[in-house]
Amino acid sequence: MQNSLVLIDPTAGTFAVADPTAAHLRVDDLAPHRGDGIFETVLITLHPDGTHAVHAQGPHFARFRNSAEILELPVPDETLFHAALDAVVEDFRAKNPEATALSVRYSLSRGLDTPSAWALTIPLDPKYAEQQVNGIRVVTLDKGYDAYLGESAPWLLIGAKTLSYATNQAAGRYAAAQGADDALFVSHDGILLEGPTSNLVIRRGEELVTPDPKAGILHGTTQRTVFAHAAEAGLLTSYGDLRLEDLKNADGAWLVSSVRAAVPITAVDGTDIAVDSELTARMNDWILTNP
Repeated sequence: MQNSLVLIDPTAGTFAVADPTAAHLRVDDLAPHRGDGIFETVLITLHPDGTHAVHAQGPHFARFRNSAEILELPVPDETLFHAALDAVVEDFRAKNPEATALSVRYSLSRGLDTPSAWALTIPLDPKYAEQQVNGIRVVTLDKGYDAYLGESAPWLLIGAKTLSYATNQAAGRYAAAQGADDALFVSHDGILLEGPTSNLVIRRGEELVTPDPKAGILHGTTQRTVFAHAAEAGLLTSYGDLRLEDLKNADGAWLVSSVRAAVPITAVDGTDIAVDSELTARMNDWILTNP
């Protein structure tokens, strides 16, 4: 598939479709040079009638705006970014008429003298659909700091979705080297946090539990979608501190994210855990049909 790119000028309030294979950012732009910026990745469904749906569009942009506030970046213009998002999706559809879904990553950099921004399409990896069915094995990794550290050290930017993803990428490589499919971060004092690109949800009886965002994680848009539908289905939902034994003894556990949706965890640190295939299917129905 051919990707599409839209360059956004936050200062002028304009955007334009651009060649995704050409160079656009200066190497001393603070995004590639320092990772000094923010981003969101949204799932897009393309409908046969020519329309498209941006899943959890409002919650994604609310988190984008919150990340900008944490990094003291200019407040992003919601109308501008959403118009640019629509434009990049339509350009992608024109290039790839057979496509039915994709993801788009939109970003805001501190730039140099003025901020820079863009929206880039990313085709969905076929392995995601397989993982929704077959599940994944995870290894736990020490995050290196205690839970809730961000409340006393806001300069660490815990809870902001920044472009500084080298640690997240390294965690994925380390997990693969251990024969696992993904990683799960744990605070230095033993509180379960999140995956490198996902949130953790576990089932205990008729209740779904996810770690408290204040513990040092991103408040997941997909996790919130799951909780909203779960509550409508009669399940209890809550936020709270979880430890490794809670995961191993759960009636089901998932890593959830915008692009992968709900992926069941089948083993943690080499120990098999319970898999709830029925609820997995319901979760993915909630996520993938939610506009």
